[in-house]
Amino acid sequence: MSGRLRAFARASLALGAVLLLVAVGAYAAGVRFNYTESLPRGLYLASDFDPAAAHRGALVEACLDQAQAEAVADYLPNGPCPGGVIPLGKEIAALPGDSVVVDSAGVAVGGVRLPNSAPLFQDRAGRPLSPRLGVFVLGAGEYWLYSGRVRTSIDSRYVGPVTDVRSALRPLWVED
Repeated sequence: MSGRLRAFARASLALGAVLLLVAVGAYAAGVRFNYTESLPRGLYLASDFDPAAAHRGALVEACLDQAQAEAVADYLPNGPCPGGVIPLGKEIAALPGDSVVVDSAGVAVGGVRLPNSAPLFQDRAGRPLSPRLGVFVLGAGEYWLYSGRVRTSIDSRYVGPVTDVRSALRPLWVED
């Protein structure tokens, strides 16, 4: 290997190491990068989730429980949550005590239909999906998570109420 090539390789390795350290440090400081269509793409700041301050429309990062994760594992990348999947970044659509109705036309919270909430019964590849149809009255610590941005978002339509809300999210720099 020539001297120039060796110097370039060392510089590339050093740059890679610095970028990795910056990424790990940013994550430890609460910075999250969303690359999905469920929320606007970009950077978010994760902070402690306070159930007393939770409200409809709040953005959160949540983990599914083991059974929920297994039901949708084919659609989620590997991550640190139960079932080995990533946390979901979603909007809270319903809070403890709220009544949620899911039918083939969509999701209604307190009798008000959420836009773009009709569940899918097949994925893009034609495989069957099993939305959680029915009436749900959310118990203590249960939240209905939702994304009306894309019809294919994995949210509570397919897994039911979520209890493991890890963080509140605040947009730092997002596309829209």
